[in-house]
Amino acid sequence: MQNRSPWIEREVDYAELVGGVVIAWGVFDGFSTLVAAALVGMEFESNPFVRSLLPTPTLALGVKLAAVVLAGLIALAGERFIRTVPGWRCFFLGLIALGVGVTGLNLGIALAAL
Repeated sequence: MQNRSPWIEREVDYAELVGGVVIAWGVFDGFSTLVAAALVGMEFESNPFVRSLLPTPTLALGVKLAAVVLAGLIALAGERFIRTVPGWRCFFLGLIALGVGVTGLNLGIALAAL
């Protein structure tokens, strides 16, 4: 009998991965973008659409969250199809990692401005 951790045995649930994408790209990226824009300046935001929303921070965060939540809902609705695509777990984990990386970049820019 092998002595394995239940964490290793447990398959990551699809909804957890979608939730991770929503948190990474909606919450973490949204707040870190606002922090970086407040400390460095809005003119340094590379996305022109987000840059146009930054003068109203609550609107910028709301639009970013709404877009990511909508994408998450679409991903949840298409779960049966997405699970048939080879490498779908790696794709979601890559999206989460990329979102965390962008958040780190935003925070690094904000800290450099201090």
